[in-house]
Amino acid sequence: MSRLPLLDRDEIPDEYEHLFTDEYLGDRHIFRIWAHNPEVLEATLEYLNVLYDQLGQRRKELVILTVARARGARYEWHQHVDIARDKGVTIDEMRAIGGGDFSGFDDAEYVLLQYARAVESGTVTDQIHDALTHYYSNSEIVALGLLVDFYVGLCNYIAATDIPFEGGEFVGWIPEDAIVAELFD
Repeated sequence: MSRLPLLDRDEIPDEYEHLFTDEYLGDRHIFRIWAHNPEVLEATLEYLNVLYDQLGQRRKELVILTVARARGARYEWHQHVDIARDKGVTIDEMRAIGGGDFSGFDDAEYVLLQYARAVESGTVTDQIHDALTHYYSNSEIVALGLLVDFYVGLCNYIAATDIPFEGGEFVGWIPEDAIVAELFD
């Protein structure tokens, strides 16, 4: 049970109902909790959309899954398995991230995931940073660091509020094709 109540749509101020359409946020529990402060919810979504646009949808999802796995954040992993599939991340790639093996990714994504994990753990070295600069602009590196930082904080926040999953069982760190298909198709 969540430590903060999940608001129903009729409890959300009218001027923020547009955020909860199926085309936008839908019925995710985290947003129903954030709706207790709709101004912050809306501003946070705007901030995240700017970061997402900087990195592209697939890379964004790879980074989020990497952070979720590194933090042991079951809710965030569970949420992003279906989102990542829609953005071109394969089940095998999710399995690799879940198992901490980035070796199957191309060089640009490999260094991206290594950097995300290093930022998450506070262990970025000159070597990791320099490798990143071969594939990403300074602007992208700023966005990447802020995205990782946001999701580290979000994982901590989710743990603090004890947000329950929406529908279905936890897909696991090494998602299986059948489980993912059943839950998200």
